[in-house]
Amino acid sequence: MEQRMQAAIDGMQKHGFDVVALDSAAQAKEYLLAHIPQEDSVGVGGSVTVRDMDVIPALLARGSTVHDHWSVPRGETAPILELACKADVYLTSANAITKGGSLVFIDGTCNRVSSILFGPKQVFFVVSRSKYVEGGINTAIARIKQTACPQNARRIGLATPCATTGLCKPDECGEGCMCSATVVLDRVPRGRRMTVLLTEEALGY
Repeated sequence: MEQRMQAAIDGMQKHGFDVVALDSAAQAKEYLLAHIPQEDSVGVGGSVTVRDMDVIPALLARGSTVHDHWSVPRGETAPILELACKADVYLTSANAITKGGSLVFIDGTCNRVSSILFGPKQVFFVVSRSKYVEGGINTAIARIKQTACPQNARRIGLATPCATTGLCKPDECGEGCMCSATVVLDRVPRGRRMTVLLTEEALGY
């Protein structure tokens, strides 16, 4: 892991996060399979990173219960989202990591941030170093809106300004807006366990 990220790692560890530095998605997958008990139910947040790892099929193949709303039609996701929030373990990513070690998220439906903040007792974040920013919250938000949101919106097939022009224009964004809530996680909430798997391999947006 690059030396420039050490301050972020130190900040996360100081604020209660377990941090594991890994090289690849394959290593992150192996870590999760080794550290998530087979009998635990697993909720999955909307995350390209998690799907890039191919960990969900591996969890299902060994007999784990996985609540993945991407596996059902869009109009049928509500029950899955609720089950994911009540699972034993939650698996997701972050949109950015600040120099000080804060995790930053921007959500549309907000099932991910609600599950992170007050959901499963154990949360695993898989975050590649490509999401690290040399700055604070404003720099992280700029990275998300300029890099992650446009790609996500195009993937889903939205006609938001960021999808069509690459520029964030909140006043012109309709019901399909992906930016309903911006959440900054500075430290692990009381009574929770949170592990950040930092990969050198670029994953997600």
